[in-house]
Amino acid sequence: MRRKMSYAALAVSAALLASCSGSNDVELGTDWKGSQTFVTASVAGHTVLVGIDPEAHHAQALAVVPQKDGDDDVQAPQLVQLADGTWWLSTPRKGKRPDRLFTLDTARHALAEKDDDTTERLRELVPGKSLVAAVHGSSESAASDQGAATADSESTSVLVRDAKTWKKVRDVRVPGSVTLAASDPSSDTVCLATGQGSDTKVSVLDLTTGRIRQAGGAGGVQVQQLACRAGTPVLAGTPAGNNRGSTVKVTLKHADEATVVSVHGGRVDAVQASKNAVVVAVNRGEDSDLIELDRTSGRELRRVAVKGMDNSYLLRHTRDGWVMVSDNTATVVNLDEGTSRTFNLPGTLTSF
Repeated sequence: MRRKMSYAALAVSAALLASCSGSNDVELGTDWKGSQTFVTASVAGHTVLVGIDPEAHHAQALAVVPQKDGDDDVQAPQLVQLADGTWWLSTPRKGKRPDRLFTLDTARHALAEKDDDTTERLRELVPGKSLVAAVHGSSESAASDQGAATADSESTSVLVRDAKTWKKVRDVRVPGSVTLAASDPSSDTVCLATGQGSDTKVSVLDLTTGRIRQAGGAGGVQVQQLACRAGTPVLAGTPAGNNRGSTVKVTLKHADEATVVSVHGGRVDAVQASKNAVVVAVNRGEDSDLIELDRTSGRELRRVAVKGMDNSYLLRHTRDGWVMVSDNTATVVNLDEGTSRTFNLPGTLTSF
């Protein structure tokens, strides 16, 4: 489940990331206050924290991520925001060593490393309201860590932690090998998908009790992305035989306690769900569409075309609009006004 750094420029910079430790060649910005969301990027051979200011329409390198021997330059770092607003950065390490965890201290303008032995290896952090699920990766990752998944990948380990103390609450086994995970800060439930394409199945895990229930399947859709709103999974993908075209059509239906979004004419790069709406980022070649649907009726509410956005690895909502992030750019989309504004990242995106 944890993504590899497949972005083209990362393959070129991998050797530099492993060998460089200084940061004199990285120009750091100061816009900590205006940054509403964060990513990591490769800048001059270093992994840096990048702040994105959607109001000012710029992205700045704010801090260099400290590097140690044994850091993994193939697996992607992860940057997540907890329900209380705290940002956590997880960076993988080689071998069986646990991931390194950092908290983002916006007041002190620094990254603080969590220096203890409570972290695990190759865990994707999926935050709930007061608890966090640390989900082990897919069978590819599990094969190298037999302690976290069975040899035949019949189940996936999900470690539940208290978001404030980071103390272990419980360890839950989810049937199958998890390929997608999603949550939202309104509840302590997470949605975990197993399988791929039209064979995707979703389990909903209650972090407070450890109970698991099965939700609806893909309904013939080749699932590409997953969202989760208060325990209701939203599966988004394309139908069989889908062909990209100039016009994208999106339909939404409800079945078996799940919502299925089907996109004709494009590829689903990201999906997010709120109480009343579902927003999907759809790629249609060199450009993308950001489309908002009524979550109940499926009626299309708003749509904005984003020129030059050939892939949206991240989609996050901020006070000043939706932020879409590709390899080297970020775009702020205002669905209310029907506008988009694209600007460069200081380097190549590395986190997810």
